[in-house]
Amino acid sequence: MHLFLQNSTINPSTDITITGSKSESNRLLLLKALFKNLEIQNVSNSDDSQYMLKALNSDSSTVDIHHAGTAMRFLTAYFATLEGKTTLLTGSKRMQERPIKILVDTLKRTRCRH
Repeated sequence: MHLFLQNSTINPSTDITITGSKSESNRLLLLKALFKNLEIQNVSNSDDSQYMLKALNSDSSTVDIHHAGTAMRFLTAYFATLEGKTTLLTGSKRMQERPIKILVDTLKRTRCRH
């Protein structure tokens, strides 16, 4: 599989109203971290979305996402893109047992090619 990523721009006045689902919220919170002018209305108040938001706004070198599996995967990729920053992403005991090695290995291989 080959993935080609390209930098994008977003209309600075973009305001998105979503259904409030955890799935939509987590994806758009990540986009908001990448595109600062994006405004999102009706973000989920689920624990997972709150951990995602807290992690994206954290300056800490250790980020705990508790049980938020989607956040773990999205944030692993997101933090891997941040130049000059090292982040330890952790979670609950159960979260630490969940498989993420394939994603981490892929990110390491991709980074090595640049």
